[in-house]
Amino acid sequence: MKKIIYFSILYSFFSLSVFAQKIDLSGKWNVTINSERHMIELPGSLSENGIGTPAKDSLTNMLTEGFSFVGKASYEREIVIPESYKNKPVELWMERTKVSEVFINDAFAGMQKSVSTPHVYNIGNLLKPGKNKIKIMVDNTKNRLPLGGSHAYSEHTQTNWNGILGDFYLRQIPEVSLNNIFINTEKNGICNIFFVLNASDYRKVNIQVLITDAKGKTVSKIKNDFHIQNNSTIKQQLQLKIPDPQLWDEHNHYLYTLKIEIPGMDSKEIKFGIRDFQVRGKHLSNNNRIVFLRGKHEGGVFPLTGYPSMKKEDWKRNMSIAQSYGINHYRFHSWTPPRAAFEAADELGVFLQPELPLWGKYTATDTVLFNYMMTEGERIMQTFGNHPSFVMFTLGNELEGDTSLMVKVVNQLRAMDDRHLYALGSNNFYWDPQTHPTEDFFVAMRNGKAQTDMSTDLRASFSFADSDGGGIINCLKPNSERNFSKAIHSLNKPVIGHETGQDQIVPDFKEIEAEKGVLQARNFSVFKRRLECAGMIDQAERFLKSSGALTALCYKEEIEMALRTPNFGGFQLLDLQDYPGQGTALVGILNAFMNPKNVISLDKWKEFCNDVVPLARFKKYCWKNNEDFTGQIEIAHYGATSFSPAEIVCTLQDQSGTTIISKTFSSQEIVQGKINLVGNFDCPLKRFLQPEMLTLTVSISHTSYKNSWNIWVYPSYYKREIKEGAFGSVSITRDKSVFEKIKIEGNKRLLYIPKHEDFDSLSVGGLFITDFWNYGMFHGIAKSVKKEPSPGTMGILTDPSHPLFDSFPTDFHTNWQWWNIIKNSRPMILDEMPEKYLPIVQVVDNFDRNHKLGLIYELPVTNGKILVCASDLFACSEEPEVLALWNSMMDYLSENK
Repeated sequence: MKKIIYFSILYSFFSLSVFAQKIDLSGKWNVTINSERHMIELPGSLSENGIGTPAKDSLTNMLTEGFSFVGKASYEREIVIPESYKNKPVELWMERTKVSEVFINDAFAGMQKSVSTPHVYNIGNLLKPGKNKIKIMVDNTKNRLPLGGSHAYSEHTQTNWNGILGDFYLRQIPEVSLNNIFINTEKNGICNIFFVLNASDYRKVNIQVLITDAKGKTVSKIKNDFHIQNNSTIKQQLQLKIPDPQLWDEHNHYLYTLKIEIPGMDSKEIKFGIRDFQVRGKHLSNNNRIVFLRGKHEGGVFPLTGYPSMKKEDWKRNMSIAQSYGINHYRFHSWTPPRAAFEAADELGVFLQPELPLWGKYTATDTVLFNYMMTEGERIMQTFGNHPSFVMFTLGNELEGDTSLMVKVVNQLRAMDDRHLYALGSNNFYWDPQTHPTEDFFVAMRNGKAQTDMSTDLRASFSFADSDGGGIINCLKPNSERNFSKAIHSLNKPVIGHETGQDQIVPDFKEIEAEKGVLQARNFSVFKRRLECAGMIDQAERFLKSSGALTALCYKEEIEMALRTPNFGGFQLLDLQDYPGQGTALVGILNAFMNPKNVISLDKWKEFCNDVVPLARFKKYCWKNNEDFTGQIEIAHYGATSFSPAEIVCTLQDQSGTTIISKTFSSQEIVQGKINLVGNFDCPLKRFLQPEMLTLTVSISHTSYKNSWNIWVYPSYYKREIKEGAFGSVSITRDKSVFEKIKIEGNKRLLYIPKHEDFDSLSVGGLFITDFWNYGMFHGIAKSVKKEPSPGTMGILTDPSHPLFDSFPTDFHTNWQWWNIIKNSRPMILDEMPEKYLPIVQVVDNFDRNHKLGLIYELPVTNGKILVCASDLFACSEEPEVLALWNSMMDYLSENK
């Protein structure tokens, strides 16, 4: 049995007494701000009630709060107290607020500062029967608390709201009350129940405890008598046994109900689950099942209210959507959500990682911060610790400073409640993340300092400020073999990739109409006007689709790299949904409302983000037809249980859907918790005499599990080499003066491949991935640390049916066969071209800059045909896809297409 230390906070959050009288305080309240008096509806925020300073400007770095207020707001109301409250102790309950001070009939009742847990005031006998005045001062001034950039106060996600949220009431405290209920379970069904009894006088107390199953059937019960002294607090322990217990997990989210009653006095009900979430070597384990975390970041994004919902149904909606996309884990960036989120996760089987409200620095001299975080951590454990979904906890995001102080906080919290796993923070010591022996798990973007070979990286994409060239996907030639094994080989604990992804998508301007609550999409309106001024608004939907398709491709690679890594603990996406602040980071395949952008289907997403994922390892995506396409088939299995026998089918199909080859593997057992080797495949490619895009699909028979990849095969022989000169009627040049001359004459067929130095100021850099997070934000950061900023582009947009692609199969968006071509390019700025003019291969620009960019484009001349290719094909001339593009362009110029 685990060691238990009693809590010092004398209140249990999980239920209310059925015997104590409760007065609901929701409704109309007077509020005074800046000497102005208003009427407000509580629970709620000032902004929700249209109170504060109206927004005048259109922000571009976040959604705009229609009304904002920072400072002290005084909420007042008269309330009639019944005679039954006379001389009875009473407590005031506010589920969530900011720094609060309470006055009862002008008498000061106290101050509380938690931003993570309810404010509960024992106001004693200050209330009298009849009319009473309650005044609550709420202060959302940031410097009142040492939170740094915590998302608990962030304008970028949940806004820095002022108000009172959730349950809001007065409650008469029973003469004998139950508090601090702590449930420690074991897999064999033993339940150790710890609680505190408070009494105002001496008496004998009978305690009745029972546990019911999910159907309401009693499975265990016990009665006990206790003697309590006057005005005393006693700590008690009882043990019950559940026969044949059902265990709680993502695949079986079974909940029991604990009922503790002091007849005629107090009663509590708590939902709980039996689970054993722990570290097993380099793995996370729950009930002896290996867990791979497929996580999403959660910053409290609720655009209609501007604060996290206090309603379980809202959290169940969002979490259910996330689960439908294969997510089994939520990480709360530098904050802890309300009870509703924990209850929803309990019922749905989602693993949670709340955090202390800190994005900052621990220093020995800052005792205010240290003491606040220590106390806040204890409050979080006391308030939410019984939830089975609460499995991991860290001290905040990207912390710096004195590690010994962080260790002290973790050790104290672990001694208080060891039902959760602990880490000092998420991605601590940003430029050199390293784990500490006291941590149960390690969440980071890399293990140590950045290396030129990216061997320490724990995710595959970065800003250019954090990694030269933007990380693995953008810098290293694509294949489906790479993983993070080098980065984790020295670590002896579970490792989770921090804020994986962060690939931008062009705004969906339909969202402007959806933002009809507290937050307004004025940034989207600005971006829309910019695109209109650039003459490209009619391309907005196509920009969304093409950039979204590339983002989905990058997320697939990120997630599969994690799944291909033996002994990896999982990843935490940033994000499945958009992050609407910090420069406007539209990084989700879902929007801020958790609705799809329709850039990838749910079925395609779940091919690679699921509890069971087929994997194919092969050394490249582009092949010659004198080669054999070879690779290895594996199954990453983190589902409920091992299964056997398994039949795995591997097929290769052409663009028409015709099966080229099919192979079936029979496996004795697909073992849970590991990457299972299925077998090797080998397909000669000599039958392909023309360029072809093929689809490799691996599926598990009689299941919905499958995964697919595109590969490209090209003829290995070409009569035309990549070189300057004349080829029949077509001239090829890199000479700027020759190009200018022929452009003026306008009567020749020319392929012009500019030297980058000739057009440096009239072009942008080549970027394969979509721009990281947000162009404006990280462009400035890169400059400040004296690094080359990202080119800032968002992939290509083209028409696959254009005759230039007759010998170069392509999608309308970036795919792997474009990697060498794009990486060696400098897309040309074509802003001076006519508004209706479009390049053949257009590069989508970010929504801060909005250039019309051409990778391959044709000049409008009268009698000739002039094609410009802004990629240095000479620098990558040995690549089969580059040769194919060259020949396809030559064919296009040579013929009357």
